Amino acid sequence: MPVGVDLYLKRQSWLHRVDPRVKLLFVGATIMILLVIKNVFFMSAALLLVHVIHWSAKMPRGKFLFIWKTLLPIAILISTLWVLFYPTGPPILEIWVIRITVLSLAQGGVLALRITTMAFVVFAWLYTTDHPAVVRSLVKLKVPYEWGLTLALALRYIPTFQGMYGMISEAQQARGLNISQGKGFRRVRALMPIFVAMVISAMRASDQLANALQARAFGASGVERTYLHDIHFRPLDWAYTVFILGVTFLILYMNLRLGFGKHPINLI
Repeated sequence: MPVGVDLYLKRQSWLHRVDPRVKLLFVGATIMILLVIKNVFFMSAALLLVHVIHWSAKMPRGKFLFIWKTLLPIAILISTLWVLFYPTGPPILEIWVIRITVLSLAQGGVLALRITTMAFVVFAWLYTTDHPAVVRSLVKLKVPYEWGLTLALALRYIPTFQGMYGMISEAQQARGLNISQGKGFRRVRALMPIFVAMVISAMRASDQLANALQARAFGASGVERTYLHDIHFRPLDWAYTVFILGVTFLILYMNLRLGFGKHPINLI
């Protein structure tokens, strides 16, 4: 029976020990680079590098498979639509009105690899940073505490509701509900008992959460919040920060001045 799980995985790895603000910087810098670069070989190398980072952080195989199972259909759909609707350059294959070109294949591959790499980068942050650290890092960056707590609660309850949906679905099917019957609106009607139970469970969880926050004086004016375990920059975190900023500025400079990564196939 599925149960609610947390995105954070407790491990003893170098990435878990990195300051959350450095990981946020890494996520932002990587997304910026991926949006600027349009080369399929660079995107492939970036995706491979992110996989190495996940592996070095001792991420289990199931997490890799979860991300790929979620993103692979989307990546295939995006690349296929691009190839079909944006054929540029000399065709290598023509079937009726369909023209397939090398350039369109490379451009579609860039889009698919970009989305996949971005997702792996974000999951690397979520898998290695617990929710209190996420809140503290945002507060250190002058983000209001309420915003950081809202983000942390959303990240916490997404897998919880996913597990809740699995349990309710299995319980309803054990009572004779057939959710595989029909298509379209009929299938939606078949899923209505699950949706109703999900809404009731969500409202119950929100009420419990509100009572818990109220019992902890959340939102009380004139109260300065303290932390049992605060976050601090270590010398190694400063080194990571300098390295990330240096690599980011170097790639952006090469892209603007030398045209690095502007062509889907040729690096320069």
